[in-house]
This record gives sequence, C-alpha cells and structure tokens, in this order.
Amino acid sequence: MFQTSSVGNFQVTGYTSISAETDDIIFLHQMVCTQSQSNTGNQNSRPQAWAKNIVSVGGIRHWETVDRSDDSWAGGASAASIGPAADGRIKPDLSFFYHLIFSATNGSDTSYTTNFGGTSSATPQTAGHFGLLHQMWHEGVWAGHGGGATVFDSRPHMATAKALMIHNAHRYDWTQGGANADLDRFKQGWGTAALRSLYDTAADTRIVDESVVLAPLGSHSRPVAIWLGDEQLRATLVYVDPMGVPGAGVHRINDLSLRVTSPSAVVYWGNNGLTAGNFSTPGGVSNEIDTVENVFVETPGAGTWTVEVLADEVVEDSHLETPAVDADFALVVSVVRSGGIFADGLESGDTSLWSSTVQ
Repeated sequence: MFQTSSVGNFQVTGYTSISAETDDIIFLHQMVCTQSQSNTGNQNSRPQAWAKNIVSVGGIRHWETVDRSDDSWAGGASAASIGPAADGRIKPDLSFFYHLIFSATNGSDTSYTTNFGGTSSATPQTAGHFGLLHQMWHEGVWAGHGGGATVFDSRPHMATAKALMIHNAHRYDWTQGGANADLDRFKQGWGTAALRSLYDTAADTRIVDESVVLAPLGSHSRPVAIWLGDEQLRATLVYVDPMGVPGAGVHRINDLSLRVTSPSAVVYWGNNGLTAGNFSTPGGVSNEIDTVENVFVETPGAGTWTVEVLADEVVEDSHLETPAVDADFALVVSVVRSGGIFADGLESGDTSLWSSTVQ
C-alpha cells in the first residue's frame, strides 16, 4: 500500500529521465511512495524527488524540544535539500524531523539511540504516518469510506491519501519571524504529517476518492455551506499525472485546476498566495504547473461557497479503466468550525451536502 525510499541517484536540480521513470512507476502501480529530498542545503536533490507523483520529503530541525516555535530549517552544508522544482512546482511535498531521532541500530546493539538523521530519517517517519492514515481509512474514520474486510480491500486511492496528508499537515508560519522564519514553502513543503488533525477534522471533511472522471474541458463542482464565525475553508486537489518530458519547460502533462468561489463571487485559484504565507490570496490565475493545489481561506464569509475542479487540459489518458481520454482526481474539502456541524440540518456522516452539480 505504501513504500519509502531514502536512496536514489546522484543529486540534480532538474527533472530527468529518472524522474520521469519514477512518475511512470507510480502512475502504473498507484502506490503511495515517499522519497527523501536529500541533504545538500540547496536545490540539488535526488532525481526521484522531483517526480510529480511521488511524496518528496524535506527536513526540519526540532532542537530536542516539543515546542514547535523553535523549529527551523537551519540552512548550511548539512541542511535538507529544498525546492522549488526546475519548472516552479512546489517541492518538497511534506517534511518531518531531520536530526537527533531515536532509531533502532544495526548489529548487536538492540537499544534505541539518537544517531539517526537527515531526510533519510524524515522520510520513513512520514511513510509511517501514511501507514496509520490507511488504517484510519480502513476503520471508517471518514464516514462512507473504508470498512472492507482488510485494510488492503478498503484502502484509499494513492492521490487521496496524498491529498489527505497534505490537507491536514501542520504548516509552520514563517511570516511571523522567530526561529520558524526560514521554513518557507520550498523548505517545509505543505508541512509535517499530523494524524491528530486528520482525526479531529474527519467529521467536517468531504472526499472525492477518484470517483469522478473528467473529459477534456470538463468540470466538477461542489457546494460548501459556511456558517457565520467558521474559521477556515480548506480544499486540496491532487491528481496522478503521466510521466513528464525531461528538459521540457513544464513537466506536468495534463492540467487539472482548483478554483474556489465565495458567495460574493470572489475567486481563489489553487496555490495562489501560498508561497508567501499559509492562507490563499484572492484572484490570481489558474495554476498550470503543480499537480497538487490547495486553497486555504481564513475566516470565510457565511453562505454557500463553490469548489470546482477544472479539466483545462487533458491530452493523455490518466483514467485507464475507460477507453476514452479522460482524467480522475482526489479532492478533499473541510471546514474548521467555530462550533456545530458541517451544514445546517446535516449530521456529520450525511453526504447530501455533496449534491450532484457536475457540469
């Protein structure tokens, strides 16, 4: 169901034939794969980490405290490798603790020691969180999903697992200064895996687990009810893309885009403003680079918002179950409530909020 790797080929800054091969493997086998970004302190990274479909993992120093306010990247020759990718894609995807990790040792010493570090440490830690996410899915933490005879029978699609983990990650706010100031988007990615957030927000989360297929120029929309005083509206789109072309200016093949519109017709495009802070900026244009797109709106206005996925460009079939050239995707939408339930009159497990408004 998931795989992790902290090895790879010689570090590079571009999308190579090895990056493309990695994308193709994941595209064909649809398995969550985590990959260490590397430890060069700059953009030199394993070519596998530049793949679109992989979950590349960066590193954050915790300084042996449980207080996240002193966490940092702490650049230098021994720091974690960073993004962005050569075409501007946000990399790494996630990050985790980089140094002084308790880990089993080789040989006759069966104790746990603090001698493990690097993104080779951060990556398997992140993979372990994906394992627990799969178990949560199997046990029905998200109403209407899971419940198969075994975790293998009821696992989410790879893109959905990736979307859920990114959607609920702990994001450091580097804009406030202090020790976190060097943890910008291209160092922390979308943050660190956060199982408590996954669990606590499950009742107010809705998921499209690759259950919608879009033809070229098609779209899919969902209404989301926001109450007065609700704290955040979050939407995450992830899609699995065929392997890119090494040396091309843009490495994605198909282009699915995320758009969120307020009741007053204010538009938020995927990832707009999110390299400058943790909350989306209104306006912008359709994201034509990333295969992971987020919209995070702080204190959204009350009323019915619209979350849309737009198939702006589908030139290669990525939904292989049908003969047509089309694409599927994972979409995760949640609301951080000030209190109450997902929408007036709906129980937390009711999915009627997802009324069919496919265009």
